[in-house]
Amino acid sequence: LLYTDGVTEARDSTGTFYPLAERITGWTDNDPDAFLGRFRRDLLHHVGGHLNDDAAMIAIKRTATPRAT
Repeated sequence: LLYTDGVTEARDSTGTFYPLAERITGWTDNDPDAFLGRFRRDLLHHVGGHLNDDAAMIAIKRTATPRAT
């Protein structure tokens, strides 16, 4: 997971920063698109629907590669 500081510096109405590690630790989405969709919805919910800074997120899924014989 790669993200910009707009994610970690996003604050709710009380000034609490988005708790990234706490939020995503239990998520089991295996598909990067599904994970990012959930991440985006959760982030927007935390800030009340509008970010005050830009935020970029990239999720990469590592797949097994066949071993050479």
